[in-house]
Amino acid sequence: MGLRRESLHGYLSLLPAFILLAVFIGYPTLNTFYHSFTEWDGVSSRFVGWDNFLRIIHSGDLLLMLRNNLIFLLSVPGILILSLIVSVLLFEEVPGWRFFRSVYYLPTILSSVVIGFLIKSMFASKGIVNSLLEDIGLGHLVVDWLNYVPTEFMILIFCFYWQTLGQGTLIFLSGMSTISGEIYEAVIMDGASFRQRLFKITIPLLYPTLFYFTCINVIYVFVGMFGLVYSITGGGPGYETTPIEFMIYLQAFQSGNMGYASALSLFLFVIVVLITWVQLKISDRVSN
Repeated sequence: MGLRRESLHGYLSLLPAFILLAVFIGYPTLNTFYHSFTEWDGVSSRFVGWDNFLRIIHSGDLLLMLRNNLIFLLSVPGILILSLIVSVLLFEEVPGWRFFRSVYYLPTILSSVVIGFLIKSMFASKGIVNSLLEDIGLGHLVVDWLNYVPTEFMILIFCFYWQTLGQGTLIFLSGMSTISGEIYEAVIMDGASFRQRLFKITIPLLYPTLFYFTCINVIYVFVGMFGLVYSITGGGPGYETTPIEFMIYLQAFQSGNMGYASALSLFLFVIVVLITWVQLKISDRVSN
């Protein structure tokens, strides 16, 4: 009887959280799923079946959006390696490590929009970057950075790296702190070099941390680039830098095609679930 009462108290204590999840996550999710099969302008809706999904598949913009997401996806190994290098240097307490630890983490506390508008002002046609190039005699390198697709992607990825570096460094430093110092003392006494410690001890023992960081960033490039794209390129020129999540915004709040945007949201959800499933399968195989 006492155990049953304790279980009841436990469920009752969790009830407010379940209600909040149902209201703010469950209902919007079900609502989006339903309206993905409708032609909806936010007020009135009309059931159209699979028309929205067929429109997505046959749209000439689908491959372009997937290409844009793929470009961001291919940038994930870069931030993984960069964060690992910085965290190893800080862990080894190179000269000035306390100062650089703060510098690397500072962009993490800024919002994507703030970072985006800051970088956009720097790379504007009359911004500080072009002005600096002219001042040091490199005027031939001046480019209209924000109207040329390759440089737009370069700027977006640079912002992604800058914003994510502090987070990645913090995650890897946390992982390194769990490695027993006795292991390092033993291998140092055996004459192991820095390179041997890094590749034989640190990285293998950091595998769970590396996998976690990779997972969250792979998901992030599909669902977290909105702020940077919105503030820097606006998805342009045309849809050349528009990932799927930004197209959802354009269709829903600029074109008023809420049903089509709901279908895109469901389409994006399926992509993220499949990618996560593949990552977990890869992790299981490597672990075994």
